[in-house]
Amino acid sequence: MIVNKITYIVSVALLLATFVFTANAAALAAAAALIAMPVITVVACRSSVALLKLDFDLPRSCVVNAPLALRITLDRPLMFRGRMELSFSVYNQLTGTRTVCPVSLAPATGRPASFELELDSTVCGAHTIVLDTARLVDEMGFTSLALEDVGFHGLFTVYPEILDIQVDPHQSASAGLEGMSYDPHRSGQDASEVFDVRPYREGDAVKSIHWKLSTRFDDMLVREASRPQDQTIAILFVAFAPDFEQSGRSEVLSAVLSFTASISLALMRQGYHHVVVAAPEGSLAAYPVDDRRDFNKMLDALTATPLGPAYPTSHEHYAKLVAAKGISKTVLVAVSVDEQIYIDMGRLTDLSVLHVSDSVESYSIERGANYIITHCPVSSDAARIKSLEL
Repeated sequence: MIVNKITYIVSVALLLATFVFTANAAALAAAAALIAMPVITVVACRSSVALLKLDFDLPRSCVVNAPLALRITLDRPLMFRGRMELSFSVYNQLTGTRTVCPVSLAPATGRPASFELELDSTVCGAHTIVLDTARLVDEMGFTSLALEDVGFHGLFTVYPEILDIQVDPHQSASAGLEGMSYDPHRSGQDASEVFDVRPYREGDAVKSIHWKLSTRFDDMLVREASRPQDQTIAILFVAFAPDFEQSGRSEVLSAVLSFTASISLALMRQGYHHVVVAAPEGSLAAYPVDDRRDFNKMLDALTATPLGPAYPTSHEHYAKLVAAKGISKTVLVAVSVDEQIYIDMGRLTDLSVLHVSDSVESYSIERGANYIITHCPVSSDAARIKSLEL
């Protein structure tokens, strides 16, 4: 636009000089037309503001590193030539980071034109995107008008990759099978104990049909399994803001979320009742997972909950949660190694640690004083893992 203004000024000066030295009427008329041009463009720009249409289309989600774009459709009047200057701000609720995305659009006049603003999908988390400013600028750059009635507020979530793995929480099997208690209010996955008998519903497993009672009452009936109260598994998502302050660690955060979600889904598919626990500022948030709906709710909450600002100074809150939920097994997914913390937590429940790090090159398993730790690399090779011993 600076070049346009310089060209305009030089052109007017040359035409006026031509008229002064040659008395050329055509040069004077051309100079007058150029001098009037800013007024004409300002009027045209103001008239176009009321007729301009701006629409946005944003996908609701994507998997980390998958293509993601905000589609912008702009329809402006035929008489106006120029460009749109837009500025968006994107806020990641998980990491607390905010980025600004300026956009300059110059569509053809008189017909709708679509543009795509590529969004960053390398960092997991629930994101909000807001249109901060929208300005209409004429072709010569003489005027810039703010579009007061144009606004946009969108939400999208970048989810971690879910790995297809099998888990073996073998230590939890040692948690007293005798004297087991069951939840009297909710069904579960322990088919060895019947919670209730009810009419068959579409989607029920054939193996759950109670054939004798179905024959007796001439109606298809199924057994509902019970829910053990004293063998709950907890997946502890241990990630805090200081872990990811350095640039380039978004891959580590994605891997921690990926392993957390993958283990949860594997446990759910294998019939293990469990809770996923996050540690936001000042408290613990527990999300029970029994079915796919619970899993989706948990993943949405996990990606939208801000990372805690610092490591907890004690395990008092988790000890209370262990007592309240009857947790007998903890799977801790972390980005750092602290042997004393592991020993302390191993006194509360059976403990398995999944250490996810960008400094680890291959999988390895170690046995600590009262826990098992598996070191997992942050790389594309992570997708090759088929089973985890917890």
